[in-house]
Amino acid sequence: MSSCPPVKSLVAAVERDDLDVELADHVELCEACASILASLREESEGLTISVGDLWVRERISCPHRDILSAYLERGLGELEMDYIRFHLEVVDCPFCQAELGELEDPDARRAERLARVMDDSLRRSAAVIGEIKRR
Repeated sequence: MSSCPPVKSLVAAVERDDLDVELADHVELCEACASILASLREESEGLTISVGDLWVRERISCPHRDILSAYLERGLGELEMDYIRFHLEVVDCPFCQAELGELEDPDARRAERLARVMDDSLRRSAAVIGEIKRR
């Protein structure tokens, strides 16, 4: 259709979740605009994230590493200790549990990382040598 609205009008309608009457009438008659609108709505739905998901993904309630360290040393007040304990035991935060594990036994974690780095290095070296031999 030659009188199609600009795509930004369709984007704005999806963002507002409201098609004005004129735009709705146009989309009803125009297959191209209907297709664009459907794609925009699908994309918009894929971008929707719940507050809970955002909270976990961005680790909003996670204490800083220094706070976890103070927790281990019992250097926090009672309320702070209770919060960290709740976060670790009830929320069951895997990020902070891993951080706490590293703080509790840094040498073991360092040794694990070193072993992984060495293994990765050996694998990459073997791949490069294998590639050179094939040439």
